[in-house]
Amino acid sequence: MHFGLLDWSITLASLAGTVWIGLLTRRHVGRIEDYLVANRGMGVYVGTASLVSTEIGIITYMYQAQFGFLAGFSAFVVGLITIVVCFAVGRTGFVITPLREMQVMTVPEYLERRYSRRVRVLAGLLMAFGGSLNLGIFPIIEARFLTITTGIPPRYVAWTMAALLLIALVYTALGGMLSLMVTNYLQYVLLAAGTLIVTAACLSRIGWSAMTGAVLEHMHGRGFDPFADLGVGPAFILWQVLLWVAFMTVWQSTAMRAFSARDAATGRKVFTLTSVLFLGRAVIPMAWGIAALAFFAGRAAPAAPVPGEVPAAEMARVDAELATGFRPLLDQGRLEALLPRVERLERLAEAERSEPHAQRARALREEIGMVAMPWMVASLIPGGWLGLVMAGMLAASVSTYAGYFLGWSAVISQDVVSPLLGRELSPQGKLRLTRVTIVALTAFIMVWSLVYEVPGPAYFYLQVTANLFMAPTLLTIVLGLYWRRASALGAYACFILGAAASLAYLLPGLGLSVGAAGNLSWGLALLGLVAGSLLRPGRASRATARGAA
Repeated sequence: MHFGLLDWSITLASLAGTVWIGLLTRRHVGRIEDYLVANRGMGVYVGTASLVSTEIGIITYMYQAQFGFLAGFSAFVVGLITIVVCFAVGRTGFVITPLREMQVMTVPEYLERRYSRRVRVLAGLLMAFGGSLNLGIFPIIEARFLTITTGIPPRYVAWTMAALLLIALVYTALGGMLSLMVTNYLQYVLLAAGTLIVTAACLSRIGWSAMTGAVLEHMHGRGFDPFADLGVGPAFILWQVLLWVAFMTVWQSTAMRAFSARDAATGRKVFTLTSVLFLGRAVIPMAWGIAALAFFAGRAAPAAPVPGEVPAAEMARVDAELATGFRPLLDQGRLEALLPRVERLERLAEAERSEPHAQRARALREEIGMVAMPWMVASLIPGGWLGLVMAGMLAASVSTYAGYFLGWSAVISQDVVSPLLGRELSPQGKLRLTRVTIVALTAFIMVWSLVYEVPGPAYFYLQVTANLFMAPTLLTIVLGLYWRRASALGAYACFILGAAASLAYLLPGLGLSVGAAGNLSWGLALLGLVAGSLLRPGRASRATARGAA
């Protein structure tokens, strides 16, 4: 692989074009409504391109490919859940229609109207915290993709991260949602082109039969049954359904597309049209992960045991070899030399019932899975085409940063800082506050990405940090709309209990599985909301509650 002058020219030209187009829109931003929801003038096709571009970045391809590498075809169930949920939300207008009709700009804004200002602030704090933790691992993971595929030395990872964030920061801070809507068209085209190139290379150079064979051979009988694989089972499936309903309705960067639509019907059409594209958002990079497994496993030679060596001694020897040689081989992309040893350690740990060695083998496989796809791309895609792929990846990444910067900064400025000030800011004051928040958020992300070590697969970490607030947010909104007795006390309990269960997963010492943590968050949040509301019932106006119960 050689990322040459032509590749760099294509990549840098696409980035320059994105920034230039984004900056052109800044003159049209005069009010906070222009900045956050594009003056509520978004159409169906612009909204679809904007939503898809924002919710697909390098991070998406990385964690979905890792999930496919680890779980095989079982991972595809997430894509099926996504398309069903997104289509259902689009057809029914569940939650997004009433919020759009109320003309809110952020999700917690409804909570003040329905419950109290303090509930809004609590929700805003948890959304800002969970969203920042979620976004906080994007740069370091995406920088690994860039260093592998372009050949940038690893010592420049921090600078690579800073450059990505700065590009997104510049035009988002100046142009807001208008910049996103305009630039997302270009980003969507580049993203689609890059996706098609990599997918075609996987199918032509590796092939579907080799991918299927790799799952059969290297996943020890797993890879086809989502209810049994990765130890997550039905609890994980249930949690994914609940989480994706919340993602399509109360995840701020997603909900802002409904808030920006010219009317509620347009918002519903955006989600209906996006559902099919969201299926590809999951399944395509997962297939790349499976292809990477087939690519490197096909080059590997089995790890041969030493004659006469007992299993316990062999396990200790393989573990010691990996302790000293794993990192250099990983950094060189020699994954075909690592996979047989990790698989051998897994089998020996299972036979000897050694849980510490089994955990170590799983952790090593997860690390391999994180970088397998970019190393495969660097090996398969020729020069010129690789530059086009990189242009698409970077366009997707910048779009994701921009959308998330705007979403979380809106929550911090509009739902935390402004209510705590106790006075109404001027339109220019709101704009300045939101822009300052974007800069502060960027600084936090840089630091967090460098100091935090993700427990388990990145997909699980991202889902759990989102679950910190999505379970209680969706429950308080749904019951607030359709249950008049829902009260502020219930909302407080809902957010506190729901967030506590998700935080438990992020503390490795507790040993809580991802499926258990996810469902526990929903269960405790619902219990807190119902119990608190029965203890101290609330009363909602017709404008904020639609039920009569």
